[in-house]
This record gives sequence, C-alpha cells and structure tokens, in this order.
Amino acid sequence: MFFGRQNEIDKLNQLYEKPGFDMVVIYGRRRVGKTTILNEFCKDKEVIFFTAEETTLEKNLDDFSKCVFQFLIGGGQTGTPTFSSLEDLFRYIGQIKRDKLVVVLDEFPYLAMSEKGVSSMMQKVIDHDWIHKNIFLILCGSSVSFMEENVLGEKSPIFGRRTAQMNVKPFDYLTAAEFVPDYTPEEKAIVYGVTGGVAKYLSLFQKEVSLWENIESLFFSDMGYLYEEPQNLLRQEFRSLALYNTIIDAIAAGATHMNEISGKTGYDSATVSQAVKRLISVRIIKKDVPILNEKSKRNIHYMLMDGMFRFWYRFVYPGKNAIERGVGKIYFRENVKPVINDYMGLVFEEICREYTFREGIRGAFGESLTNIGKWRGNDNEKKEPADIDVVGVNDRKRVAVLGECKFRNEEMSSEDIEKCIYRGHLIPYEIMMYLMFSKGGYSKETIQSYQSEKKIRLLTIGDLYAKNTIS
Repeated sequence: MFFGRQNEIDKLNQLYEKPGFDMVVIYGRRRVGKTTILNEFCKDKEVIFFTAEETTLEKNLDDFSKCVFQFLIGGGQTGTPTFSSLEDLFRYIGQIKRDKLVVVLDEFPYLAMSEKGVSSMMQKVIDHDWIHKNIFLILCGSSVSFMEENVLGEKSPIFGRRTAQMNVKPFDYLTAAEFVPDYTPEEKAIVYGVTGGVAKYLSLFQKEVSLWENIESLFFSDMGYLYEEPQNLLRQEFRSLALYNTIIDAIAAGATHMNEISGKTGYDSATVSQAVKRLISVRIIKKDVPILNEKSKRNIHYMLMDGMFRFWYRFVYPGKNAIERGVGKIYFRENVKPVINDYMGLVFEEICREYTFREGIRGAFGESLTNIGKWRGNDNEKKEPADIDVVGVNDRKRVAVLGECKFRNEEMSSEDIEKCIYRGHLIPYEIMMYLMFSKGGYSKETIQSYQSEKKIRLLTIGDLYAKNTIS
C-alpha cells in the first residue's frame, strides 16, 4: 500500500504539468521509499525508467539501452542494440517525440561511478538539446553525500539545472503508525523506535503477528531481514567498517562528546572527527545542538540519528554471538524486552517534540511556535547541569512551551511535574504552557491537583496518536 507520500507526489505532478524541461533531484537514505514515490508518480505517464547498478560502464550502458528500446517497442524484446556511449544515448532520448517524456535515472551515483564524466555529458545535452524539449528528468540517489556534493553542489557541472529537489526523509511517528493500525499507541511508538520511521522496515511488520514476535524475527534471528542491515548499509558507503562500527557502537553506548568517543574507540581525535563528519553526511549520526544554547560547545551532543541503527547497536550488536548460536529469542526476552522502556526514553522525547511542534505551530498552546528542541545547560541556583525534554519557542514574541516526558509503566508523579515547572525559570522566555507526557498516565490525585491549572496539561501516549487532540 502507498502510505504518507502524497505531498511528494503532488509536488512532482505540479512540476510535470508545466511545459518545457525540468530536472528534479530526489535523494535520501536507503530504504526510505524513494523508488516507491517514483513508481507511484510514473504509473500513468510515458517514462524511461533506468536503475543503475554498482557495475561497469558497459553493463550500465547495455541495461540503459534496453530500457530505451523497450520503451519504444514494448517489453519482452531481445537482441536490442547498445548505444556506443552515454552521450549518444542521451542525445537519442532528446529525439524521442512525446507530449511529455519522463526520464528517471535511479541510483544515479552508481552511473556516475561507472562513468566519471556523466554529469558533464548531461550538462552539455541539457543546455544544447533537452532544455528545448518537454522532458521531465529525475535524478535519484541513495548516497546522500554524493547527491548533495556532486549533483546539488556548486562545483557540479549540472549545478543550476535543477528546477526542484526533494530530500526524502523517514516517516514521522504518526505516519509510521499507519503501517500497524491495530497496535496499541505504546506498540506503535516502539515500532517507530526500532525502525526510525523508514518505510521498508515498517512494511516488514506483519499484522498477523505480535509486536514482540515481529521484532524477534526481524532482528534477533540470523535469517531476519534487519539482522545484518546496518552492516550492509555501511558497506555500501564505506570501505573499512572497523572504524565506523567502533564509533557507532561508542555513541550507542552513551558517548556523546568527541573526546568521549575518541577515548572509547581508541582512535585519535582527528581520525574520529573525520569519520563522524562522514557519518553525519550519510544521516547516521547527528550533531544535537540544544535549543536556546547553541553556542555552548560542551552542551552539543553527538547522537545516532537513525533509529534502526540506534536499536541495532544497543541490542543486536552485543547479542550477535547468542543470535548466531540460535538462541536469539531467549537473548531478546531476557536482555532486551525488560529494558525496552529505558531504550524508548529518547525516542519518546522525539515523539513528544514532534507532537508539540505540530500542534504548536498552529497556535494550540497560545502563540504559534517557530522552533522546537531539547534544552541543556546549567542550573546556577543549584549549581548543577540541567535539561528540559521539550522546549518549543516563538523567538520573536519570546514565549515558550516546556514539556517533561516519561516512557515508563509507573504513573507520572507530582514531583516530576513540579521539576518541569521549576525549570521554567531557566528559559528566558514567558512560559505559555507546561506539557506532561506520560506513558503510564497519572493518579487520580495528581489529575485532581492540576485540573484547574490552565497552564498545565497532562497528556498520555494515547493523546499523541489521537487525531485533533487539541482543538
């Protein structure tokens, strides 16, 4: 089924309806659903759809030639000729007469690897031929760093030819929930937490099977689809895995500063710094900068951006020996399931920030919010470090919303609520609202204590998945 990408399809169709040449660049991490978007967009159009492979130029040229001739004379044909060069092939496409022709080059980085000069060829063909035709060119790639540097970057020969670009990101927590509609809100959150909202991984969850059985079979069996997924993805991006594995493992284990990562890995800081930059460029790691405290370098954390990587390195990587010995399910039930609430803490914070911004941008808490994040800094009165899980702000009007998040079975206590209220004085803005997010709910006494407080809202995990929660 086609989930959650209608906005992308609508944008592509709007561009398609315009006369003349267009070049759209689509990119995003592997498995995120780029090809699904392309298939949905192309299904009712005349299209030459070529997917490049990590192979020789001769093989890619032969396959591309077949795509062109199959488009012209129908599928199932054999013995079609191969063009002598990519440039000849591109020029031939420009001679095809159609009211509107879509040309998709999927996994474009592979084509560029097999033919170093392909971007220069395309620049020449676009500028002298295609620019005058009704050709809708789509360049798509999973190597985010390549697409940003060598296609969208200023030094690229085809820089400036694009008419639009689309960075396809994982689904948000609400869209991810559509893949498992019969699950409880807690189960939906966990699915989001172990998949990171990546379309392919979400599609693997079978509705006939429980949450825990799905996770066991996908991650904790040596035949599971996700058992070796991070290693496979890293091999496609990097030649040597040892350095990157060690860095990701260190971050998953709690190292958040560059010196901590370097100390845990045993590599020097310069080597770690370069590797971290590369991991950031492929969207595996992110630099987490605290809101309203962006200049404080000591409060900047390095975190795993990819939710599946975060779960895999936290639990699967340490359990590989048990999994390969065929006792992965026992390992999961004894070492993973009992601490899933602890793992979900950061995920739940992300979900709550997403909810707060979605509701806040339309003014559900007072003034419209313009930014959201986590705050880290110091409590000078108590002379200790402090953090606030959710801080949504309107910088122009200097107002804010604060939130406290607890993904645990116990009810949220008055002490947790008062701590969030107390920390309001650390934010130099007027506080419009305090939002409490509790998986375990609240006691009757707590609800009664705060029900008359207009600036305090007690929310459950069910509220985060309800439609139109706040009117």
